[in-house]
Amino acid sequence: MTRAIDEFPSDGRLPYQLYLLYKTQLRQEEALAALIKAVDREPDSADYQLKLAIEYGVMRWTGDAERAYLRTIKLDPTALDAYLGLAIQYEHSNREEEFGPLIALARKNGIAPEPLAYVEALQLRRAGQFDEALTKLAMVPTDVEPIRTAHARATLLDRLGRTDEAFTAYTQANILAYQDNPTDPLDRARELREQLAKEITMLSPEWRDSWEEVEIADGRPDPVFLVGFPRSGTTLLDTILMGHPNTVVMEEQPPLNHVEEALGGISALAGMDSDAIAKARDDYFNEVENIQPLAPGQLLVDKSPLFLYRLPLIQRLFPNAKIILALRHPCDVVLSCFMANFRLNSAMASFLRLEDAAELYDLAFRHWQASLALFPANVHPIVYERLVEDVAAEIRPLFDFLDLQWDDNVLNHSRTARSRGLITTASYSQVTEPIYRRASGRWEKYRDHLAPVIPVLEPWIESFAYTLPGKES
Repeated sequence: MTRAIDEFPSDGRLPYQLYLLYKTQLRQEEALAALIKAVDREPDSADYQLKLAIEYGVMRWTGDAERAYLRTIKLDPTALDAYLGLAIQYEHSNREEEFGPLIALARKNGIAPEPLAYVEALQLRRAGQFDEALTKLAMVPTDVEPIRTAHARATLLDRLGRTDEAFTAYTQANILAYQDNPTDPLDRARELREQLAKEITMLSPEWRDSWEEVEIADGRPDPVFLVGFPRSGTTLLDTILMGHPNTVVMEEQPPLNHVEEALGGISALAGMDSDAIAKARDDYFNEVENIQPLAPGQLLVDKSPLFLYRLPLIQRLFPNAKIILALRHPCDVVLSCFMANFRLNSAMASFLRLEDAAELYDLAFRHWQASLALFPANVHPIVYERLVEDVAAEIRPLFDFLDLQWDDNVLNHSRTARSRGLITTASYSQVTEPIYRRASGRWEKYRDHLAPVIPVLEPWIESFAYTLPGKES
C-alpha cells in the first residue's frame, strides 16, 4: 500500500485506508501520520478533518484538535460530531464559558435540538442545574454519545441524592462501555489482574537477594513518585504540587512504563547490571525531557496512581526516590472508580464491574505491601479525608518531606487547575472547585450495593485505620 501511496501523490484515499489499517493494529502514531498525509492531500475533506480532530484528541494535542474541529465545522457546518467533540474538549479543559457560543453556533448552522441537548446538559450541569440537565439528557437520541450520555445521567442522579437510580445508571453506562467492545476490556482487565497475582508470588527475600549490587553515579536526582489507587485524591495532590514554582508534575505519562516494557517486566530486574540500569535511567530521563522539560533545580514529580505496583522497578532504577502515597477509604475509592468514566486501558477496565475493581484494589495493595517489605522505600502518606478537612495542615509536612520551601500559592489549587488546560483524569471538573467534603463517606449511601465486595476490602479498611460504621463487634 505504501508504494501505491507514493505512486498516486494526490489521492487521499490511499493514506486514509492505511490509517484505518494502523488503527485496527493499535499503531497510533503511524495511524496519525497516515491520516495527516490524507488530510494534506485532501484538505477540504470534512470527514478527514473530523477524524484528524479525534486523533489529535487521543494524543492530547488539544490545540491541534480544536483547530481541526473548527476547520471541520467550516467545511461542513452540519457536522454534528465536530460540535460534540468540541463540547467534550471544553468540558475536560474546564472551559464551560465556551458552551454558550458553541450552542449558538450549532443552532445557527441548523443542528437539531435533540442531539444539541447533550451540550446543553453539560452547560446546565456545570451551572448546578441538575434537574434541568436531566431533562435535557432525556432528549438526546440513543445514538448520540451513548456512553457519555448514560454516564452524565448517572452523575446527575448521584448529585440529586437518587442513590438507587444512580447506581443502576452507572451500571448501565459501564455495560455499554464493554458490551460489544472489540478491544475486549473485561478480558484485558482479567489478564492484568492475573499478571499482578503472578508477580506477587515472585516478591520474596530470595528474589531480592539475587539482585546484583550496583552504584548509580550519573549525578541526576531521582524523581518523586506520586502513587495511590485511582480516585484517592491524586489529581488534587498533583494540582497542589503544580502550584509550587520549583516542581514539574508529569501526569500519567508513559516513560516508566516504556522502560519496563523494554526490560521485559519486573522479572528482569534481578539480572540488571550497572550498564543496564544506566541505560534504563537514560531512556527514562530522555523521554521525560521530550514530555516535560526540567529547568535546573526543579523537582520532577512523576504522578501515576497505579505505579503502586511498580515499587520494585522504582527501587531498582531510582533507589533514592521519594514516594507520596495517597490514601482514601477503600470503599469510597472502589465506588468512585466504578462511577468514573475512564479510558479503558487494561487497568481502568477493571472498574467496569464492582467485583473486578475490588479485586484490583486488593491485588494492588498486596503487591505494594509485599514490595515495601522487601524494599523499605522513603514513603510519605497523604490521607484524603484529612486533606479535604485542612489542606495546609496535611500538605505542609509533605513539603518538608520533599525539601521544598512553603509557598502559599499551592493552596490556590482552583487557579492552578484552570491554568492546566486539558485534564485527562476523571477528576477534571472537581479540581477546579473549592475543596469540598461531599465525596468523603459517600460509599455509606451505597452500602447495600457495595455489600458483595466489602469482605474483599475489609482487611484494607482495618490496615489503613478506617472503619465500617455499623459493623457488629
